[in-house]
Amino acid sequence: MANILSIQSTVLNDLVGNQAARSILQPRKHNLIEVPTIILTSHKGQKSSLQLHSNELNISKIFANARTTYKIKNSDLTIIGYLPSKNSTKHITHIFKAQRNILLDPVIGDIGVGMYVNADVAKYFQKIFAKTKYLSANFFEWGFLNKKDINQYQFSEIVNDLKNFCSKNKSTVLIRSIPKKNELINLIASPKGAWGITTPEIKFKSRYHGAGDLTTALFAHYLTQKISEKKILENLTNDIFQIISKKSIKNKFKSKSLDSL
Repeated sequence: MANILSIQSTVLNDLVGNQAARSILQPRKHNLIEVPTIILTSHKGQKSSLQLHSNELNISKIFANARTTYKIKNSDLTIIGYLPSKNSTKHITHIFKAQRNILLDPVIGDIGVGMYVNADVAKYFQKIFAKTKYLSANFFEWGFLNKKDINQYQFSEIVNDLKNFCSKNKSTVLIRSIPKKNELINLIASPKGAWGITTPEIKFKSRYHGAGDLTTALFAHYLTQKISEKKILENLTNDIFQIISKKSIKNKFKSKSLDSL
């Protein structure tokens, strides 16, 4: 069991943000402490979503209170996700100075949707993403952070950029959902190497909110288990595929080394 701090959106009726983290981490016996960056009745993708506080949340104050109350150490894994405004980024800068082991999920946008945060927040993520120990980003976000056109971003270039980034910054990075025909590729890399895993693309009638948040929470869990990056990728990919497809997997997906690319 580990103490894990989750600084994300708190959404009451959808499995996203802090709720997604709790649904994954609590059954796995972790002690999850939540700090909201915004409080909503439902995912912002729902037209009827209602914000439950009138002013900007003082994220720093909530963080300080949670840190004292639950005896959070600066070495405890800290997930940072959705940020609603430029003002919220100032609080995150403060938290970056207090916490060492940060897992950043830079919620910016997605393929087919585009950017769904304001430009100030997106640019802030561009400034800080290289400073984190762990990063979990979808393909759209990875491309944006690296100022690459995802329509022209070749797979070999993605892998090369990923390996160079991890080697330079001594970080571990998960890239989610790189599209390839009717499949999706997940990648993980660290200074030790890079691995990829492919799954069928699951088709939904409407957009599935929260898949990224659930995957990031699984990433957080497996980071605490002291297993190899290859095993982390296999475990979280099989887990999230079963959660989203609502089917058990007879033949589990296996990863491949990308060090030869």
